[in-house]
Amino acid sequence: MPSPDALANALAARAPVHHPDLPGRSNHIQAGVLVGLRWEPDPTCILTVRAPQMRAHAGEVCFPGGRPEPGDADLQATAAREAAEEVGLVVEAWLGRLSSWPVYTSPHRLEPFVARIAPGPFRPAADEVAAVVAVPLRDWLDAPAIAGIPWVHEGRTHMSPVFELGPHLLFGATAHAFLELLHVAAAARGQPLPPWDPHRYTWEQLLIRR
Repeated sequence: MPSPDALANALAARAPVHHPDLPGRSNHIQAGVLVGLRWEPDPTCILTVRAPQMRAHAGEVCFPGGRPEPGDADLQATAAREAAEEVGLVVEAWLGRLSSWPVYTSPHRLEPFVARIAPGPFRPAADEVAAVVAVPLRDWLDAPAIAGIPWVHEGRTHMSPVFELGPHLLFGATAHAFLELLHVAAAARGQPLPPWDPHRYTWEQLLIRR
């Protein structure tokens, strides 16, 4: 599995993309999110399940993060501050950033920053975080397939990934960012990603299980 330096080099070799707003939507509100990794000894990604009382995206799996505040120097600082407030994560070293991903269910777009985070217990803020989910990248780099839902835009078929994380499902913009992280890790490891499985889920199933 890639070391922090190897992953940083793979991120540097992959130019992030500003994906356009989704059809019929305005994804103009930037949210800095932390893609935090611990090496245990393999890289493990830390995600959260949003608390059910949250006004937006309640119960969804996401990276810790949010909107910038006046004291934040930039969106990377926003990601670090929010991750510390929500889960108690501490950044040890910044490794790079991923692409800008528009969110389907709100006017936000994710601005993900990848970092190695310090060991230590999680301290989830109960009013924001229902659970913390630690996902070893090896689980998905070595998976037989990655579930995806086909969708068509401007005559082209695209795939929207879905990841089964125990009782939780990761989908939407966060799943696209996580898939991009897997692409980076696979490149650093010198391997292709698993093939798509386009038949496991429908959008209706995802909305029911959220």
